[in-house]
Amino acid sequence: MSQPVPEWVSFDAVKTTGLDLLGLRAPVQQISNELFNGVTTITPKLRYLSIISWILWRYSQARLPDKKSSFMEFAAAQEAVIVMANRLHSSTTTNLVGVEGADTLLAENKNRVPLKKLAQNIAFNAYISSTRQLHLTRQTDSGFNGLVNERGVPLAKEFDKIIQQSSYGPRLAKKPRLDAILRSDLQELSEDVSLAAIPPGERTILIDALMPSEPIDIPERNRLANYAFLLWLSAAKQALVTEEDVFEAGQVIPDGLPGCLSQVADGWLEYVIRDLLAVTHEAVFGAVMRRVDIMSADRQSPAISADVLAALVAEPAEKDEVLRELRILKPGESISTASFRTVRDRVQRLCRKQDKVANGLRRWNGGLSETVLYDLALESHDAAIALLPVAWCLAVERVVAVPEPTPFQRKLLARGGIYQIGLSSVVLPKVDEFIQLDRSLSEVMVELTRRTVQQHLRVAWSRFSAPNGKDVSVLVADVETWSRNNPFRAGRTDPRLRVALNWLQQLLLTDESGLTKKGAQILKRCLTVLGKP
Repeated sequence: MSQPVPEWVSFDAVKTTGLDLLGLRAPVQQISNELFNGVTTITPKLRYLSIISWILWRYSQARLPDKKSSFMEFAAAQEAVIVMANRLHSSTTTNLVGVEGADTLLAENKNRVPLKKLAQNIAFNAYISSTRQLHLTRQTDSGFNGLVNERGVPLAKEFDKIIQQSSYGPRLAKKPRLDAILRSDLQELSEDVSLAAIPPGERTILIDALMPSEPIDIPERNRLANYAFLLWLSAAKQALVTEEDVFEAGQVIPDGLPGCLSQVADGWLEYVIRDLLAVTHEAVFGAVMRRVDIMSADRQSPAISADVLAALVAEPAEKDEVLRELRILKPGESISTASFRTVRDRVQRLCRKQDKVANGLRRWNGGLSETVLYDLALESHDAAIALLPVAWCLAVERVVAVPEPTPFQRKLLARGGIYQIGLSSVVLPKVDEFIQLDRSLSEVMVELTRRTVQQHLRVAWSRFSAPNGKDVSVLVADVETWSRNNPFRAGRTDPRLRVALNWLQQLLLTDESGLTKKGAQILKRCLTVLGKP
């Protein structure tokens, strides 16, 4: 299975760094987007949704120009009010956009504080996509943002009640282009506009937007199911749920999980399957770059690629230990003499005890775990090269061979395709090929490591070759040598779960004891909605 990639990547361009430098996080992020819309990694403060809605409402009420530059100036000024009021209320409040600018203005101790843009990228830009996905706002025909009558307008009016009760509200209504605010007005607003607490009226509207009693489309129903899943896990655990709890529930279905939530568990299992491939390949690429640095320093010139690969499979002690820890190798066995077939057979045996099959996926108790494996890969340095073949075998084991795959299984198999290590296009046929050719484990480790490098070269080339492309290359390949061009750090794809779980706390639906009384009511409502055809 050939992979057309550039044999030589070196260019004179503006250097930059990125997160997905192997292109393998993209399929994982796609799964996350399908599971959970309305929340991103940069939207930690839920009440910002109220503020964004209110800003749009105030702007329309003021009948200011339907012009982006005019609106952004207004939005930046109102955000400045909110952030400075919050900092006056508590200097420990975090996750505020423009907090450093706010602190600088407040430190001047002036009676009149200027209202101006506090950050290069204001909160409106970060949160607007969430408001659209939650059907609080919409894009108008002119390209401007408008409020949705059923959700956005009530939320904006609820927040506006607070502003209108303050001294600042009437002043803003009279003069929408205020360029300064009295410090006493900020002090007056400080408690009522705190982003650390959401008033009951806003809270009800936000809960209904996140977990609607009548979902209007498939993404919204998926989001409803995911929040119900988190609430159910909170009730079952009787404590705050973590990201790890969600992944574990995807890998091993908890007893008593309602049938309408099984699709969510499948989704999170799909997530960790794809994330394991991304993480282990990134860990291997990190090992490659460390070895490139060592060899380049020794030679005072670019490292020879063949020498790098040979060095990575040499000195097997650390790699043997990792595989013995996973029960892939027995005492006395080594990666230097083991066959790939041995690894495949032992992964299979570990994953077939008490296994259960549903929706084209296999689950088991004990055995191997994706989350344990990718944590180990990130901690094992050069030993990650021995874990990569195990990760491929584990992915194969999750997919049940059937004459006619389920729609879910077909989607999982197709994700990524040939250029992002798809299961059907790359992993399954290559594993079969390794078995048929009776390849040694060392040979497979080298081939998968080389594929990892090719993944990066392809991504680097595609991003550079686009118009106004950027140089994101970490490794530069020139004929048979490799050298470093940019820093790299292996990591995991952020599933946005921490933000979503924290939103439940902000809505007072969960706490340290698990589910609150209100949370139990909302969970019951969610399950009723999801139980309908």
